[in-house]
Amino acid sequence: MQFGIFCSVIDNYGDAGVAWRLARQLRDDFGKDVILWIDDPGTLAAFAPEVRADAEIQRLGRLILRRWHRPQPDAHDREALAHIDVAIEAFGCGLGEPWLEALASRHPTPCWIHLEHLTPESWAEEVHGLSSPHPRLPLTARFFVPGFTRRTGGLLRERTLLEQRDRFQGDPEQIARFLARIGQVETVETQRITLFCYADAELDAFRAWLASAPRATSVFVPPGQPRQALARSGLELGTRALALPGTPHVRFVPLPMLAQDDFDRLLWSCDFNWVRGEDSFVRAQWSGRPFLWHPYRQERNAHLLKLDAFLDHYLADAPAALGDSISRLFQRSNRGEETAQDWDGLWQQRDLWQAHCRRWCHHLARQEDLCTRLLDFIARNAIK
Repeated sequence: MQFGIFCSVIDNYGDAGVAWRLARQLRDDFGKDVILWIDDPGTLAAFAPEVRADAEIQRLGRLILRRWHRPQPDAHDREALAHIDVAIEAFGCGLGEPWLEALASRHPTPCWIHLEHLTPESWAEEVHGLSSPHPRLPLTARFFVPGFTRRTGGLLRERTLLEQRDRFQGDPEQIARFLARIGQVETVETQRITLFCYADAELDAFRAWLASAPRATSVFVPPGQPRQALARSGLELGTRALALPGTPHVRFVPLPMLAQDDFDRLLWSCDFNWVRGEDSFVRAQWSGRPFLWHPYRQERNAHLLKLDAFLDHYLADAPAALGDSISRLFQRSNRGEETAQDWDGLWQQRDLWQAHCRRWCHHLARQEDLCTRLLDFIARNAIK
């Protein structure tokens, strides 16, 4: 069975990151042949060192990466499409009519999957698995919606991810070697935080909390929007670590763009992770560490509805006082209304929070992962 995945880069790295993880897992965990069409391979190259940004076509074992020229397939694309059994249209990227016509010319026609964005909202269960016949072509789109319950498409999780995490987190020397490899050996003895938010995050209360806390802290800041958010709060981060004025125990540390596997290790290494969007949000949950989610801002505050829906899942079995503190910080932070006291009040419960994060991770891990559900979905509904 050969898979074709189509991804368009709109902004940020999330869509490309999820498509890349999906393609890699289909190849590595399930032995599938995969072609990933993406319109901007340079975005992939930023966090996938094996990718050549300027290549039109490149083979990475059983995974072929092709630059997606969206208006219509060329002769090489058509030859590749002739072998596709499953076409995955990621995140509403839009397969144009020439591409759909090429797929429809196959006999039998391929399974056409609309992979939607992850959502914690209840409609995920209602939409997941629905089908929509094309009005003209002999193709039927089937909707696959990632989510947090057994009646959705689940979450991406590689077969040995949690075992790798546990070995890593249980080995201080391995953590130290990783930090040294990314140039952060001096942070081994400090409290570590990842700051991977969007540019519109309000960081004043976060900085005030860090300044008032006595423990030495290193805040890792990847390039792009997290540094823009930091600059909005008055701290311009260049190539060197900077301390807060008057608080040398708090250092903001610039990091380069990391490969996906190293980004996972960064999350595993930290005591707390501020994450965003979809990909880093899911990976933070697999880290088993306390985290704060900054969803992508949407019109009419639709992102706050997603946030509330996630909190309903995440806090269903949390101790009441802890749940109230988590909910308050998540909601107020995403409105730019939290205070240093909100941060401190929750951090005083960090041991309970840590235990809750591990329980939540175990709860999610008892469900089948997204790739397993996807293959089962295809077997039951599409390929006979």
